[in-house]
Amino acid sequence: MSTENLAAVLEKVGTALKPLILSIPSPGENEILIRNHAIAANPADWKLRDFPSHLNKFPTVLGSDVCGIVSAIGSKVSKFKVGDRIAGFALVIANDNPEHGAWQTYTLLQENATIRIPDFVSYEDGATFPMAFATVAVAYFERLGIDRPLSSSQEVQQQRQSGILVWGASSSTGTAAVQLAKELGFKVFATASPKNHEYVKSLGASEVVDYRDPDAVSKLAQLAKEAGTPLRYGFDSISERNSSLLTADALLASGGEGSKLALTSPWPAGDEKPAGVEISMTIAALAFVHHVEMGSWMFNEYLSQAIEQKKIVPAPKVRVVDGGIAAAQEALEIVKAGVSATKIVVRVD
Repeated sequence: MSTENLAAVLEKVGTALKPLILSIPSPGENEILIRNHAIAANPADWKLRDFPSHLNKFPTVLGSDVCGIVSAIGSKVSKFKVGDRIAGFALVIANDNPEHGAWQTYTLLQENATIRIPDFVSYEDGATFPMAFATVAVAYFERLGIDRPLSSSQEVQQQRQSGILVWGASSSTGTAAVQLAKELGFKVFATASPKNHEYVKSLGASEVVDYRDPDAVSKLAQLAKEAGTPLRYGFDSISERNSSLLTADALLASGGEGSKLALTSPWPAGDEKPAGVEISMTIAALAFVHHVEMGSWMFNEYLSQAIEQKKIVPAPKVRVVDGGIAAAQEALEIVKAGVSATKIVVRVD
């Protein structure tokens, strides 16, 4: 095992990430040490870098999405062994422990936040799964109250009478939301840029509308009416500008009062929440902190099986930024500037 752990370190809020050699951490009893081969960038990374937050231990290592090989395991780890190919949700965002940050060669993962990755999935593609599916799992199963199947092969028939709306369906969390909703038996309605409509449909959406269309809300309601599947559930993967209000309006126009909407950010402070829609916010890390049984089921069991069976595929398409760990700062700047139907990933040699 290499004795070098190159990390992209944040010395204080508002500064650029700095390459630095750190010691290789040792796993606790329920932890896994992963030798990273790919790390994906998320909007949360640059936001935590640039703005004060709940994180208060500096210097630190940011990041959540990793994929690589198990290098060592804790004494109570039973579902994985050294040499396994895995992806995982690095929990620095929850525990403020830099050893659990993604942007380094070696990262500590909790066993319940780890996914087995088959040989036919590249490390770069594997890094697209953790943050996105943790976010959607908390939204669907804990916030919206959607029933979960006992396994990836069981259909949830009762969902088939309702439609679900995914706003911003070509984003990382959006593509995860579309795929999981389809597997749960929903008829999926979505919004995306026209150039991404066919891609979103290939992931499982039945109907896709341009989110910039001034008639998007009425069009979605009409499509759901024609399909006989009212929109009673919604997931806003963007949660910026007026996306949350538009998603709520679409639910009211179709599913009516009692509809439920999950957001990835707080409801806009300047907008009044519409009556009749139950609105909540999803946070990915809660899958492994407050909803541990669900998170373990999702990552250790359901998602691993679904990926192996190719029911869930890597999405969106990966763009690799060259330069390894030292390119972390560049990767975060690309995400901050905005990407469409793309996941920014750094390859770790």
